[in-house]
Amino acid sequence: MIVDDHPMCRQATGMALRLVDSDICLVEADTLGRARDAASGAVMMTLDLGLPDSRGLRGLATMREEFPDLPMLVITGATHPAIEREVAAIGANGYLSKAASIGEMTAAIRCVIDRGYWFSDDMGEPDEDDAFSRLASLTPAQMRVLEAMEGGRLNKQIAHDLGLSVITIKAHVKAILRKLDVTNRTQAILMLREAES
Repeated sequence: MIVDDHPMCRQATGMALRLVDSDICLVEADTLGRARDAASGAVMMTLDLGLPDSRGLRGLATMREEFPDLPMLVITGATHPAIEREVAAIGANGYLSKAASIGEMTAAIRCVIDRGYWFSDDMGEPDEDDAFSRLASLTPAQMRVLEAMEGGRLNKQIAHDLGLSVITIKAHVKAILRKLDVTNRTQAILMLREAES
């Protein structure tokens, strides 16, 4: 399954996949929603981080949570060691720049289909002060609460939307602020937006 909102990128990825297996059946999706609808039968997924209905690492975290055993290769134009570290931390099987050659893309796809891992050797050590590192420390439930906070939802509204108690939401908010090392909701939201820009 190829998940990317740019037709030319989907075409290039499809070419690389066919070089790996000429009989492969390709399914394409240009949004996270369409990908989720079709992912249950996939044997591998390539995923762009910049989809219209999902910014940054949110889409990957959502797909990994829903499809924990599906091999995933992130192919993105966002090339930064911190992003690559977070992609690995979330649980993707590989990370590749859209600037990679077809040969490198083919090698990465082969590796991930075989349930290996494809990451660069120069990701560097995590910087605990890095916004990406702090955001990656959030659990999926905490990330959902932070996303709801970004949407301007109050604790009571978030509790209703997520089917949780207000006390649980308050505990999540407190943990989010502590993990992100910020003092209020606005700072947490700004960190999320900065990391995804």
